[in-house]
Amino acid sequence: MSTSTAFPDVRETHRQVWRYAVTGVINTALGLLVILILHVVLNVGLVVSNAVGYGVGVVCSFLLNRSWTFSSQAKILSAGSKYLATVGIAFVVCITVLTSLQAAGTTYLVAQIIGTFLYSIIVFLGAKYVTFTS
Repeated sequence: MSTSTAFPDVRETHRQVWRYAVTGVINTALGLLVILILHVVLNVGLVVSNAVGYGVGVVCSFLLNRSWTFSSQAKILSAGSKYLATVGIAFVVCITVLTSLQAAGTTYLVAQIIGTFLYSIIVFLGAKYVTFTS
């Protein structure tokens, strides 16, 4: 008996992890593109450019994860509020880990990688088990 027939959810989760990763690359590239266009081309301030770029990235991430990664029919407003809460929690964890590791003497780059990895895991699990459950 193969793993895919013995554990069908493992196969589905594996597919979702890869789609989640691709979605992450897409929303990160789009967000960065928006930031660069606003700041470099249109001379918009850094804070506004970043806020808009990150906002576009989060919306892109939500829509792609809802429709493609998790193939969810969850209502936009309900799922959207859950997704934003999940992203907020993940952000707080990321910043807490980042600052704690740096205070303990870890280099910034290593601390940032660990924080980003935890952020990604939290958002994936929150999306899979809370946001896109219907």
